Amino acid sequence: MDILILCATILGNSLQPVLKKAYNKKGGGGVFIFSAITVLTAAVFFICSAEHPLNFTPDILPYSLGFATSYAVATIFGMLAIFEGSLSLTSLATSYSLLIPTLWGLLFYKDEASIWFFVGLALLLVSLFLINSKDGEVKITPKWVLYVLLAFLGNGICSTVQSGFAKSNEGVGKSEFMIIALFAVFTVMLIASFVTDRGGIVPSLKGSWYIMVLCGIANGAVNLFVILLSQMMNTSLMFPLISAGGIVITSLVSIFIYKEKLSFKQYVGMALGIGAIVFMNL
Repeated sequence: MDILILCATILGNSLQPVLKKAYNKKGGGGVFIFSAITVLTAAVFFICSAEHPLNFTPDILPYSLGFATSYAVATIFGMLAIFEGSLSLTSLATSYSLLIPTLWGLLFYKDEASIWFFVGLALLLVSLFLINSKDGEVKITPKWVLYVLLAFLGNGICSTVQSGFAKSNEGVGKSEFMIIALFAVFTVMLIASFVTDRGGIVPSLKGSWYIMVLCGIANGAVNLFVILLSQMMNTSLMFPLISAGGIVITSLVSIFIYKEKLSFKQYVGMALGIGAIVFMNL
């Protein structure tokens, strides 16, 4: 069962950038309204999939606020980093944030790991570097460094809080935890969209609302599956496998659906991503 849920998580995680690319191809602006509707849809997903009646208890609140804060920080500063500097380097830095929940699992949950796991993790880090590498000069400014550091921390802490909740509560209250967190993030993103792009909200919704909704459903499913997986397998293994699997699927979609030509480095990176999956499962 855990293998099936892991595969579904990887597919759902890979589907989101594909949908974001489709939104981009339609000329979608309104980055924050896209995030707001995506998160709102994910919240509705958790309301529909929850066991009723819902039971909101005080012990859930710190986890929900921690998740919401780190998620919002990752989203906002990730976008600011892209606006300020290199897309590929920003993607690389945020991809490396998987090290935070991985190391947390090894240090605090005492996850067991063989030498092959560390070989696979090293291959994964090299794979991420090669896939996101671009030739030519890139702009690195103090602002970009600050933005990408905050995005890195936000993304990593967000995943760590989520898995921490699942382990400490054994999954009880998972829907309530996510509903509070997602509605908090929705509020932040909606405010950000009014501040940064008030005139682009209606055109974005008219042309691409269904893409936002589909992305939200995928986001909600992935978040649910991550909570379930956190009770079934080691955190230190789960996040690298999700990342490595995502590399392979996203690369295949780029090649066969969008007909993108990858460089030799990127093909090597994809091969190393496959190797990482094999080694981490030995």
